[in-house]
Amino acid sequence: MQLQFHQVRYFLALARTLNFTRAAEQCNVTQPALTKAVHKLEQELGGALIHRERHLTQLTELGKMILPTLEKIFTAAEAVRLQARGYQKKTIAPLKIGLVPSVSAALITELLLELA
Repeated sequence: MQLQFHQVRYFLALARTLNFTRAAEQCNVTQPALTKAVHKLEQELGGALIHRERHLTQLTELGKMILPTLEKIFTAAEAVRLQARGYQKKTIAPLKIGLVPSVSAALITELLLELA
């Protein structure tokens, strides 16, 4: 199984809006592209995620079941992307602080909280 990031993003937009046109607008893609990606995700997962009717779109039981997990995956992937972007732009960098045993870490806690 190979989930694609854009498929997950499109499904999440569709799950929020329950409307293919609005979900496509939110994702900045055409409605056919969104539909195709969601259909491909359904094939990967082995079942329908969306119950499609003319004027009524609903999540299937499978769609409802996997929604929380896909939201976590998407959130984690976005966090990784932001961390990497921040690191590349030098807005995020590792900080290492060494203390001799005679200096209490409690003395610098407030300073580190302000720095963060």
